[in-house]
Amino acid sequence: RPTWCLEPGVNYTAVFDTTEGKIRVALDKARTPETVNNFVVLSRYGYYDTTMLFRFDPSIDIIQGGAPNTNDWSDQGPGYNIPDEGGQFLSTASGQILGPFAYQQGDLVMARSSGPDSSGAQFFFAAGPQTALLDANGSYIVFGRADEDGIEVLQSMMNLYTVDPTSQYGGGPSRDVLVQSVTIEVD
Repeated sequence: RPTWCLEPGVNYTAVFDTTEGKIRVALDKARTPETVNNFVVLSRYGYYDTTMLFRFDPSIDIIQGGAPNTNDWSDQGPGYNIPDEGGQFLSTASGQILGPFAYQQGDLVMARSSGPDSSGAQFFFAAGPQTALLDANGSYIVFGRADEDGIEVLQSMMNLYTVDPTSQYGGGPSRDVLVQSVTIEVD
């Protein structure tokens, strides 16, 4: 895992410069310090620069990215995973992980596999109200929230969605949507 870089008494904001506009996200280091630290370190190393937002899913209103090696789900990530945090996580008899999170439009959330402690670098934005359908699972770690202007950019991105039966995701944006850079502001 990356070295610790967060400073006490400092607030962190991630600024996503995308081909569709800027998204400013206040990062929640109080509830999710490990996740925020991981994201800040990766951002400062340019991990997310010139990557695609590769998955648009209007059935749950998410826009996913953070896969610089493959620009899809199969990306191997940064070579490590970070621990689950932000509340209690439970494993069901079927092996499903249930967590403490609820989702609302504008949230920045870590993507994960079905196992515990399985987040690494991929993230998604909650771009609309349908993301609340993930509340029953609650295991995707919410670690930031976009401002109102950023939420408008996310809504305009979702409006680019078109159905494409040949896509592994069932569709996607009508044009490539890129994260040109992620910068971290402190105050």
